[in-house]
Amino acid sequence: MADLYINLLEKITLGDVDRSVNTIQTISNISYIDNRIFQLPSGSVTTIFSLSNINGAGTFVTSSLKYARITNQSAALPIKLIVSSSTEAMSYLVSAGSSYMLSTSEMTGSTTSLTFDDIVSIKAEPSGGAANIEYFIATT
Repeated sequence: MADLYINLLEKITLGDVDRSVNTIQTISNISYIDNRIFQLPSGSVTTIFSLSNINGAGTFVTSSLKYARITNQSAALPIKLIVSSSTEAMSYLVSAGSSYMLSTSEMTGSTTSLTFDDIVSIKAEPSGGAANIEYFIATT
């Protein structure tokens, strides 16, 4: 087992004032990581990874997910990230060069007609052409 160190640096000087923030997080007892870069074909919705109570190809155990990062490596195109629970889905637009991070497998909250539970899949759809993405997943 190992410790995963996450260092998020936001660096900016605004009005001659340094407003930079450096956030460091340590996640202990990591026993497995998966890191992959691949292309999302134009006009497709591609499953990046799934979460379940049973480990399998492209599937990680729900309760063991401690960190996940999906980075859009495209220089110009955004991607639509689709985060699905067993009953609902939410979409996020991830700009070119930007990342989306998760620290848990839980989607919580509800509205009048929507109720969320654990994430079961993360899918992505490129906008306007093929796009490369990278993911990094750490589990216990």
